[in-house]
Amino acid sequence: MFNRRNGLNLRISKVLAVAAGLAYCSWPLGYVLNPLVSRRGLASELAALHQPYNWVFIALDVVAGALIVAVSRLLWHRGDGRANKVVLVNFALFGLLTAIDALLPMSCEPSLTTCPSLSHQPMLVLHGIASITASICLFISAVLVWWQRRNQTGATIMSAFMVGWILFGIFSLYFLFRPGPGYLAQHYYITLCSVWTAALPFMLEPRNARIVSAGR
Repeated sequence: MFNRRNGLNLRISKVLAVAAGLAYCSWPLGYVLNPLVSRRGLASELAALHQPYNWVFIALDVVAGALIVAVSRLLWHRGDGRANKVVLVNFALFGLLTAIDALLPMSCEPSLTTCPSLSHQPMLVLHGIASITASICLFISAVLVWWQRRNQTGATIMSAFMVGWILFGIFSLYFLFRPGPGYLAQHYYITLCSVWTAALPFMLEPRNARIVSAGR
């Protein structure tokens, strides 16, 4: 049942989620701190071991991950059913894996130099596994909320998110088979993930959240 404590947790989670979304969307900062990489490479290269200000991008991702885990913890005891628990587990895993991904920075920047094979870069393999798994977890959280909201308030917003992910898939396939600025597709994807990160507590808000009895 929704009570005053749950209401406070929901309000705090909204603030933390917006902060997490802003921290996760750090790629625009790259055009200021490291334009050479930002105009050619992937966002992960901004945090590579030997890049200037790499600590800024590592720290922002770690902070974003920690805030996402905190949001999941705050929303966990609202008693909204098993489906929302699965959403929050995947959301928390996204945050945890994002932080792990940031703490396993790339040691070579493929947009700037020729890098050795993956067999000689075990940390890069782990970095990639964490990054891909995090993306899958976040997508699962969005799909589940979309499925829940398909006939409820917020259905249009969730449908827009789904269209956004479909567009990312199209962009990725396009740049996979044709040369071009593939990093732009990643910038779009990071922005989409950041918006969803900020929006999740709002989309999970129960309809009666604003109706709290005076005795509680």
